[in-house]
Amino acid sequence: MNKNILLHVAMAACAVLVLALPPLVDSVNSPLNFMPVITTMEGTQKEQNEKIATISHALQGNAIFFLGASEVSSSQTDPYAVFNYLNKSTHKPVVAYGNSAIENIIQFSILSSYKDNLSEKSRVVLLISPDSFYFTSFSPVVLTRNLPGTVFKRLGADSEIRTVLTHFLQNANPDKINHLSFEQIQLRGWNFQDINKTVSYQFSSFCDLVKNFYLRHFYSNENAGDGWPEWGTLKTEPDWALETQKAKIINDNKGINAANHWVQPGYYDNPHRAKEWYRNSPDRGEIAAFKNMIKMLKERHVQVVAIVDPLNPWAITHADRFKQANEIITSTLKANQIPYFDMYDQPYQNGWNRDYIHPTDLAWVAMDKFIYEHFL
Repeated sequence: MNKNILLHVAMAACAVLVLALPPLVDSVNSPLNFMPVITTMEGTQKEQNEKIATISHALQGNAIFFLGASEVSSSQTDPYAVFNYLNKSTHKPVVAYGNSAIENIIQFSILSSYKDNLSEKSRVVLLISPDSFYFTSFSPVVLTRNLPGTVFKRLGADSEIRTVLTHFLQNANPDKINHLSFEQIQLRGWNFQDINKTVSYQFSSFCDLVKNFYLRHFYSNENAGDGWPEWGTLKTEPDWALETQKAKIINDNKGINAANHWVQPGYYDNPHRAKEWYRNSPDRGEIAAFKNMIKMLKERHVQVVAIVDPLNPWAITHADRFKQANEIITSTLKANQIPYFDMYDQPYQNGWNRDYIHPTDLAWVAMDKFIYEHFL
């Protein structure tokens, strides 16, 4: 009886292995797909590999790599968002990455993980979010979302970044950790609670990998993926005045107008109340990460430009408090001869933001023009 049980268990294990092997091989040999927008690096092993391949190929001179934060993830349906407009209307391939709460340390870590792909061929746009200089920490979810195990490994022996991330991991609240990679646990210090969460997550991810493989091969009618677009040229430059007028109409249709204090309807509780800007000074760690990121890009001769987000005076008070951080940003960019578009320091255009900081199509048109003219 015991032999029969062992035989059945062995047969079941072999069956699982046979079924799991093709998805594992497939995850390693992932085709190159063009992804105009990536909002997280998490996913199955195959999905992570595909995203890494997309960003790597973009940074090798095959697209503009646009690195932002929640401005990217919250604008996916905006027709003038850079990854929509430049891809569809100007034939300039753009791969954009961004989601909520990405600050300078995470941006620096992301770009550092692609050091081997950075060169004079790379075209990079940094969208600088003013509030990113005032974070004194970030959630473990932000780390795992943007630097999962596959990406975290690519940081290699970068002692400077690993020191910062190690300090963060060792001081992170365990109750706020959903899961980590085994490399991150090693830096944090091995403990049963983190290991249990990670094993559970890894098993779930592996099951998704297997499930997705067979669903894709037996039930999906989708194509293998979008081919990589070529770097095209336009015979005439876009009519930016016309595009600006179209963007204003989009804003008006969304109710972003004077009647709603130049924010999207429902943004405020009644009565109208503006958000107060941070009282604290810019965080030293965030400033250091920003300067080191710029230094790294400069040393690798990357074609990089920067854009500083505007702040909506209709939705925020004491925006002048950002001036100290902005002077640090612009002086660093000037010292490294990096072109930039400082929308914070520009005369504010009503309708640039849907809230206190996130751009509307009207602001995107201004950014599109700056990026298009620089990488023409």
